[in-house]
Amino acid sequence: MSTLVLLLTFGLVARVTRLITDDYLLRHLRAMIIRRFGPNHDLAYLVTCAWCMSIWVGGGLFTVAYFYGHTAAYLIVAAGGTSSYLYGAASTFIEGGRDA
Repeated sequence: MSTLVLLLTFGLVARVTRLITDDYLLRHLRAMIIRRFGPNHDLAYLVTCAWCMSIWVGGGLFTVAYFYGHTAAYLIVAAGGTSSYLYGAASTFIEGGRDA
């Protein structure tokens, strides 16, 4: 696995983890899981804990990167996810921590 693929996959893991655990876009999915299983269930905790979710996202994405990291499709998706994560981090830093 090349260094580029490795770095892009790290960025994609960060972005997908944030999408699942914190982003507004998937708030209804998180709420549905919490309602369905209760707030003390392990699955409800998983979808709200970035540290916990990143293990699973990382395992899946690095497996995909191992097999498909050399393809243009993977590189485009990984670069898009990484740039999205980096932009969000920069925006948060520049705007003083308030959500965009």
